[in-house]
Amino acid sequence: MQIDQLFEFVYVLIDKKQVTAKEMAERFGVSTRTVYRWMEALSLSGVPLYSLKGRGGGIAISEKYALDKTVLSEEEKLAILSSVKALNALTSNAAVANSGVKALEKISGLSKSDSDWIEVDFDPWSSEGSEVSQIFGTLREGILKRKQITFDYYSGDGKIENRTVHPWKLVYKGQAWYLQGWCTARNSERFFKLTRMRKVQLTGRNADITKRLAGKTETEKTSYQKQKLPLLKIEAKVAPSKISYLLDTFICSQVIPLDDGSVMASFTVPDVGWIYEMLLAFGPDMKIISPKEVRDRVISLAEGVIKLYK
Repeated sequence: MQIDQLFEFVYVLIDKKQVTAKEMAERFGVSTRTVYRWMEALSLSGVPLYSLKGRGGGIAISEKYALDKTVLSEEEKLAILSSVKALNALTSNAAVANSGVKALEKISGLSKSDSDWIEVDFDPWSSEGSEVSQIFGTLREGILKRKQITFDYYSGDGKIENRTVHPWKLVYKGQAWYLQGWCTARNSERFFKLTRMRKVQLTGRNADITKRLAGKTETEKTSYQKQKLPLLKIEAKVAPSKISYLLDTFICSQVIPLDDGSVMASFTVPDVGWIYEMLLAFGPDMKIISPKEVRDRVISLAEGVIKLYK
């Protein structure tokens, strides 16, 4: 048996799971007796082959060997395991979740490392907002089956509009999930935040506008990657009670503890309207030191809040 025949014999079994001796004989142009000799030789060399008798029987290979002998390294197995756990945490479809559990069991058994080192749970601490996983499942189905999706969407200015989208992919960006696709209302590529979606449904119509037809390529940067928003470097003094909230909200380049328990923090944010509202949410526990224009705008917002309650 030539080495190339050996590899082909094994990989045919890996691919097809189960093959009859007659099918193997026809593929390699040999007799069934020769196929059984090859099978015996491979078994003696450590390849876990076995025969299934009766109707529907044939030659099979251990599924564990089929996975374990591929070119996956230990790091690659752990990477796949983490990805499957993440996706499984997002689906509300019982069949899909069950497939994910089976995949986890198989890959966990192959990895020599501790496969329980990570757990992914995207559900909120409260039951409110857990519908995101249901939305995720509907969007996943629309993308894989290439069906248009319709939903009500709250835009940045608070208006609600019905949108119909040819879905392309789900994107996790900045601690939030987005749907990327072709919006028929705007006739262009758009990103939609899942938490702003309501009444998400499949239309049953085919999603004909793909990334290729829209003039996009897989290596081309998407619209949110192309955006060059002006940035602000902020320095602020933050009270002890809000330090954890600060670290949860912004990526700080510098955090210097002060004698009174507060910290002096430096962080960079995009110069967009909603960022000032986020800064104001710290209330009296954050004092903007610089830049002056940011401090003045936060003061103006605070004065507007005071007027509202007078």
